[in-house]
Amino acid sequence: MFLHYGLEATDKELVFDPEESKHMVKVLRHKAGDQITMTNTRGLEAWGTITQANPKACLVRIDGNRQHPEPKTQIHIAIAPTKQMERLEWFVEKATELGVTRITPVICQRSERKELRLDRLEKRRDAALKQSLSFYGVVIDPVCAMDDFLNHNFNNTDCFIAHCIEEIQDHLINIPQKQQKALVLIGPEGDFSQQEVTKALQKGFKPVSLGAQRLRTETAGIAAVQLLGIKAIL
Repeated sequence: MFLHYGLEATDKELVFDPEESKHMVKVLRHKAGDQITMTNTRGLEAWGTITQANPKACLVRIDGNRQHPEPKTQIHIAIAPTKQMERLEWFVEKATELGVTRITPVICQRSERKELRLDRLEKRRDAALKQSLSFYGVVIDPVCAMDDFLNHNFNNTDCFIAHCIEEIQDHLINIPQKQQKALVLIGPEGDFSQQEVTKALQKGFKPVSLGAQRLRTETAGIAAVQLLGIKAIL
């Protein structure tokens, strides 16, 4: 599957950008007459035929399309960047495959990494969207300080925070979900500070457990996405 963010239901043909065209022609060795599937990451699936296999501007005739319904639950994970960039990239890739909707990197008091290259995360996201045949995209927000993030308005969203400062009895899978949007805050390897947890609770976040084991940051993020996905189909 290929991504074309400008794809519309009324389009009869498309020209792909140089990066996608090169991948299509040089890497996958598609040629004129081959059929491909496309999405605009807003739910539209289209299929068509390559008419010009140009590695700088591949031209495709649209043969048909359909609109997929939005996911039942919108899953938002706010996560502290890991010290090793590769681990956060792995999280973005796997969370995308599992159906996350939005990812916000949040800098906490105990965060070891303060800066990110969003372009690296976006490349891993796009590759995962293609691989998993996802027709809805994943928003990756710019890096945000924890205090600033907690000052946002999360109307119509079930908000949770997973921390290890004290034992939490309520497992995420068991908490009734009232809204179609869910947000889980995941802290750094050193966990949230008490001040951060207190502020989150004051803002209406509910403390949740992700299980008995102590999880790495990226593993906790994946667990939250999976659990929310399971809750959506129960």
